[in-house]
This record gives sequence, C-alpha cells and structure tokens, in this order.
Amino acid sequence: MSDNLKWKTGLLSSSMPLELEAGRVLVSKGFAVNSDYKYARSDFEFINDLFIDLHAKSHTPFPDPDGEQSSDSVEITAQLELLVECRQRHPDAAWLFLPDPNERECSPASLGSTLRIVDKFSSYTIESDAAAVFDAELPICQKGLEIDLAKGDTDDSVFRQGISQLQYALPRLLTENVLFYIEDQPDENVPFLFCPIFLTNVQLFTLNKDATGQQIETASEFQEIATPAPCLIIHSDYSPGFKSQCMSEISRLKELQKSDKAMVIERKRARYYKSGFNLPFTIIESLNAGNRYYLDALFTQFIICTNSHFSTLVDTIKKIAESALETRKLIE
Repeated sequence: MSDNLKWKTGLLSSSMPLELEAGRVLVSKGFAVNSDYKYARSDFEFINDLFIDLHAKSHTPFPDPDGEQSSDSVEITAQLELLVECRQRHPDAAWLFLPDPNERECSPASLGSTLRIVDKFSSYTIESDAAAVFDAELPICQKGLEIDLAKGDTDDSVFRQGISQLQYALPRLLTENVLFYIEDQPDENVPFLFCPIFLTNVQLFTLNKDATGQQIETASEFQEIATPAPCLIIHSDYSPGFKSQCMSEISRLKELQKSDKAMVIERKRARYYKSGFNLPFTIIESLNAGNRYYLDALFTQFIICTNSHFSTLVDTIKKIAESALETRKLIE
C-alpha cells in the first residue's frame, strides 16, 4: 500500500468506522447513543479510567423512529440499555468459538441472563423466565479464537480484552440504574434491562460439536469443521480481580438501606413474595459479599455479533424486551 493510503489502514483498525455504523443503526431503532462510556478499573495501586465504545439507551414503549410518538403522553414501563464494544479486524480473519459441551441443565450459562431484566428494585415484577427464549435461540459458547485464514496465525487476546472491558463496565451500569430508579416514587420506579454486546466486522463460526482432531487434519475447507453463526452468546467467568472491583462499586448501594423510598420497595416485595430471597437489601448485601449466584447472573454472559447482523440483533432484543414487559405487574 502506498504511503498516502496508510491513513486508511489506521482508520479502519481504530474501529471508529464500525462504531459509526453501529451508532447509526441504534439511533434508527430509537436509541440515544453516547460514544464514550467511562468506567474505572483498578490495577494494584493504580486506577485506570477506561471506556466502552457505545452506550445506547431507550425505553419501553419504544419511541417511534420517525418521531411521531409524543413522549409526553406515554407512560414509560422500563428502560433498556446496551453496551457495545467494537473491533474492526483484518478481512482475512475469522472468529472461531468453542461451543458449550454441556447439556443445558449443566451449563454454566443460564437462560434469561444475557438480556438482564432487573425488576428487584422496583414496584413491578416481571416473570423470571421472560427473556429465556432469547438465549435458547442462540449458540452458547465458552471461548473464542481469531484465525487468520490466509496466514494461519491465531490469537485469543482480542476476545479476552473485549469481553473483559464489557464485564468491568457492567457494575457501574447496574449500580447507577439502581440508585437512579429506586429513589423515584414507588409507582414510577420502573424495571431496567441491559445487555453487553461485542461487535465485529469479521465472520463468526462455531466449531462443530462432533469435530475431532482427525477431521481437522483431513479437512480442506474451514467450513467443513465449523458452522457460521452471525450472532452467539459467550459465557466468561469472572476473575478474583473483577470480584473485588465489583464489590467496591456495589458498595455505593449500601446507603440505600437507610432510604425511606428503598424501604417502601423492600416491604412491598417482602409482602408479595413472603420470603427474604431476592429482596433489594438481600441482593445488595449478597453483591457486597461477592456472592457467586448474583455475580454469575449479572456479569458473565455476553453477545458476540457480526456487524451485518447487528440491525437484526437490535430488533430481536427490542422484541424480547417488549414481550417480557407484557408480564409486568404492579406490586401493591
């Protein structure tokens, strides 16, 4: 490539064009987009300010993309937020994923935990499996690998870095939504939904579950041992470092236990469920203690999507959110 065209390689590798495309899609679907969602990540004695490429926010009922719906006359029933991290890669690259080998009931991934529905801090309840159909329709994987199909080079750092960035950003998203909504009037305190997405320009594949080393040795085409998957779910466990960082972020919620408005929600839900499980203060205490149940449910499942499928993915998320909100009930 001539020197006067090297700017093109640099610009594409920055992922900014992919961000721009994704941002346009999100705005066309009724989202407001922030292209610089910051979060803090501690590394020993240092605290680094990092960012996610796109933070998209909308609400149900979803706004009319043509702007014909008046927001003044619509009762908001929930808020939906998407965090999108973008990676522009070389066109010869492909991303290959290891499928979850477990039976569904033994999988570390849980149905309904990719599009998180957080209703436990509101006066409304949503059926616990309302988003399970979303996970059931996508391949579930446990790790990924980038392969240069022309050179044969492999690298898994791009996945580990991107997923880690999304994971470390989620506790701030959760904490700030809880703090914002639980201080509303109890009848106006709505549930919120959120979902992390890792977006790329390259093709995605899942390794065939019955593939063997011998089959790979004899295969002449990549597609003989792998299946295209324009969108998939990846489960990624958290590290001790993330657990510590999450507990530090969640500690901001401790003050809610002194809040009169939060206590209203606590008492309403205790009367409704007749149980101490999954009450707001119980969840706050469990997260502050680094309870694995809640850390798994909230911070370990991610969507990976190729940009040609991104518009369809956003439509699907909106559809699942609308369907889930049809089960919303006010707790008296």
